[in-house]
Amino acid sequence: MAKNSGRAYSLGLSNQKGGAAKTTSAAALAAIYGEKGFRVLGIDSDPQAHLSLQLGVDFLREETLRGTVSDLYLGKASAEEVTVHTRFQGVDLIPASVDLAAVEINLPGMTGCDLRLRRGLEPIRNLYDLIILDSPPNLGKFAVNVLNASDFFIVPVDGPWGLRSVDTLLTLAQDNAAIYNLPTTLLGVFITMGDRTRIMQGVREEAERRFPKHLFKSEIRRSTLAREAAALETPVPLYASDSALAGDYRSLAEEIATRMGL
Repeated sequence: MAKNSGRAYSLGLSNQKGGAAKTTSAAALAAIYGEKGFRVLGIDSDPQAHLSLQLGVDFLREETLRGTVSDLYLGKASAEEVTVHTRFQGVDLIPASVDLAAVEINLPGMTGCDLRLRRGLEPIRNLYDLIILDSPPNLGKFAVNVLNASDFFIVPVDGPWGLRSVDTLLTLAQDNAAIYNLPTTLLGVFITMGDRTRIMQGVREEAERRFPKHLFKSEIRRSTLAREAAALETPVPLYASDSALAGDYRSLAEEIATRMGL
């Protein structure tokens, strides 16, 4: 894969259904691209702060942190001021903390509320090759900001309910792209929690029918390794580098890079 030059591509992960492996996937992809020599910036835009934790950054534990994504949304700090280095090769992070939940209450009353993340990241886009944005399991203001800050977005689908929510997400993304004249584009849909049950086979067939040009060939299998890695604050490909699950994510990373032209 060749690095981008000049300005980072931004890749959002979104699905309003919880448990679809958005955060696990965001952390895994960040680690893989970082290992390959890319300069990667992760953005945690979820009040649960799980991406921050999976990348080893806990705001409640880190006394040296100068701020979080909350300060970026509120205009209290620049993106550069709240960016931290992680212990993983090539991966920086703008972390989140539980106080982000309070920010969302006030966000609708702020000027340019749907574009605050995009505008906040603009000054540092030339410092990275790829920005990976994690979003909460809803379609609120943070999810909208992630979509609007993304050049491309991908949608993890873990079952029938995850698949049913995609159409609403696509409509939201398309409407915002049109309103604000943004390049936001669906890059693809990928299956997570994959297994051989009839239910998941039905999900595969339905996804192939509805998104024939956007369904990734790579599928992320169901595995307890994901929980173990999260508990130990380490992305899956680094926690269990030789595992089949890590291989799934590496395959997905290759497909994503090809589609994005990285």
